[in-house]
Amino acid sequence: MLIRDPRPISLLTGDTAVDAISKLSTNRIVLNSENNSDRIVVCDSNGRVVDAPYVVWDESGVILLHCTTKIPEYLSSVARTLSKNSSHVMNATGAIERFVCQQKYLPRNTGMSVSGMGISGLYSIALNPLDYENIHVVDLSADLLIEFGGLTDSHLNGNHLPHHIGLLEYVRLDNGCYPGQEIHARMDSRNPSSKKLIRINLHGIRDINSLTIHGHNCRLIPEWSDNYAHGITHQDLVDGEYETEFGIVHTTTVNTAL
Repeated sequence: MLIRDPRPISLLTGDTAVDAISKLSTNRIVLNSENNSDRIVVCDSNGRVVDAPYVVWDESGVILLHCTTKIPEYLSSVARTLSKNSSHVMNATGAIERFVCQQKYLPRNTGMSVSGMGISGLYSIALNPLDYENIHVVDLSADLLIEFGGLTDSHLNGNHLPHHIGLLEYVRLDNGCYPGQEIHARMDSRNPSSKKLIRINLHGIRDINSLTIHGHNCRLIPEWSDNYAHGITHQDLVDGEYETEFGIVHTTTVNTAL
């Protein structure tokens, strides 16, 4: 099964495109024909995640696969920077076909792909796959994103720190002075993050904001699917089934959010 992903896609042209987006990100990326994919995390001044797009190198430019449902405002800043060198930011949504699937079902004739994401690292992004007419295709929804360990608008748009939603590996304080870096540096030196993102099978539990799992408080992110929710809890919680005050839940760590 292929899942058609309608979220925005941007194309950045010019030799300075990688530098322009790296200046906004919690990590400096290196992107070329050999290292053809990476990820940036863009935060607001409070250190909370606005967007976490995958970045793909292409001969025509740098492709941003946004995680938000709307084109993010920070692209205006990138466009101003690029315009100084006659480079551009273009909306490539629709011109590039983007799908999500389990890695083992990645179409053979896929132009570009990014793998190892979501629950247990089982999911991939496929761009412009060929000959998929005989493959069942469904549209992406927030329910599916939550099920396979993806980020929804409830995770993004300045709602959570990267340390709490499966993006800590992309936070590197040696990348200049990005928005929110002071907050992250203070956390590292005074109160190192001990939180992680988990997917919870709630077995019909509804209308709660938090619960205690094996002695650890778990704050739920307010966008649920029929079967699952995402929660932020202590990193020491081991994946498994637990009895809680609301009933039995099953938890799985989201190591790298899709």
